[in-house]
Amino acid sequence: MQQAVKLRPARKFGPGYFIKEQMEYRSWTQEDLSEVIGMTTKHVNKILQDKQPITLDTAKILAEVFETSPQYWLNLDANYRLWLNHQRSEKEIEADVKGLIYERMPVKDMLTKGWLKPFKTAKELKQQVLNFWDWTTLDFSIIDKNYLPYFTRKSEAYNQFNASYAITWYRKATIEAAKIKVSKYDKKKLEKLYENIFSYSVMENGVNIFIEELAKAGVIFFVLPHLQKTYLDGAAFFLDKNPVILYTGRYRRIDNFWFTVAHEIAHVLLHLNKDLTFVLDNLRDGELNNMEDEANELASSKLKHEEILTYLNPYLNYLTTSRVEECAATYNIHPAIIIGKLAHEKSISYANQSLYNDNVLQIIAAKYQVNV
Repeated sequence: MQQAVKLRPARKFGPGYFIKEQMEYRSWTQEDLSEVIGMTTKHVNKILQDKQPITLDTAKILAEVFETSPQYWLNLDANYRLWLNHQRSEKEIEADVKGLIYERMPVKDMLTKGWLKPFKTAKELKQQVLNFWDWTTLDFSIIDKNYLPYFTRKSEAYNQFNASYAITWYRKATIEAAKIKVSKYDKKKLEKLYENIFSYSVMENGVNIFIEELAKAGVIFFVLPHLQKTYLDGAAFFLDKNPVILYTGRYRRIDNFWFTVAHEIAHVLLHLNKDLTFVLDNLRDGELNNMEDEANELASSKLKHEEILTYLNPYLNYLTTSRVEECAATYNIHPAIIIGKLAHEKSISYANQSLYNDNVLQIIAAKYQVNV
C-alpha cells in the first residue's frame, strides 16, 4: 500500500488579489484607485499586497466602488489572515514558544542559577520546561488553576512582582525538597525546639545545630535563592508528611534568618492544612492578613521581642552597643536580633542593622544551600 502523504493546503488569496482583478477589468492603475477611494498610493499598495488588514470603513468604500457588500471584503480578509496564521515560519513558531515560556518563567535567571541548561532551540527549551514541571504539554493554565488561587502573599509594594515566577520558584523548592531525607515528622519535637529557638542564636554554630534539630523533628530545611521579581524571604509547605521550611537569604542577615525561620515554623504549626498547602512569604513588603499577623506575633514571642523592647525602652534616647549586649546576655539572644527588632520598630536607624550581622549564608553549611 502506498504511504499516505500529507497534502499541503492550497495558497489562499487575500483581498488584494480580488481588488487587482477589479482594477484590471476597469483598466485602473494604483493611482486611479487611490484617487477613487480617497487613500494615499502607499496605503493602497499595502492593501493590494495584503499587508494592510481591511477595516470596516475600507470594506464599505470598496463595496461602494465595486458594487459588492462590505461583508464580502471583510470575509476575504478574515479568511486570509486565518490561513496566514497556519503558515507560520519555523522562526515564528520558535518565537511564539519562547515568548510564552519567558512570560511565565524567568529563564535568564534560571540559566544563571543552573536551574535550566543552556539551549540552542526553542524545542530544547520547551523540553526542559516540560521536564521541570513534569508536564506532557506546554500548558501554563495549569499554574493558574492549581496554584494561584492559593497564593496567599503578594508584594504589593513592587509593581514588578510576578506571581508565575514565584510559583516557578516554589516548583523548584518541591523538586529539591524531594531529594532530602529527614526523620518522621514529630510535631511535639518541633514545638519543643521552637520554644527554645532564641537560645540557638547565641550558641557556637547554633544556626547549623538548629537546622540539624529541625531534621530530627522531621522538618526539611534548606536555602533556595529567590528568583527575580518574586521578592521572597521564605516559604513553608508539606511534602508528603514532612513540613518543608525554606530561606532565600534575600537580606542575608542573622536577624532576618532567625525571624524568617520562626515565622515559617509558625505557619507549619498553625496554618498549613489540606486547604492551605503552601505559603510564600515576603516579610518586609508582603500583604498582611490575619494569618500573617498570627505568624508574626508567634515568631516575635519566641524571639523575645516584647522583652527586648521593654528592657531597652528607657535607654532609647542614648542607646549604646554595651546596653544592647547587656540585653542580649540577659535574655540569652543574639544582639543582631535586638538590633533588627529596634530598626523594625524605627527606634533606631536602619543603618544600624549591620551591627552584629554577619552574612548568614557564610554561616549556614553548604550542604543546606542550593544554587546560592
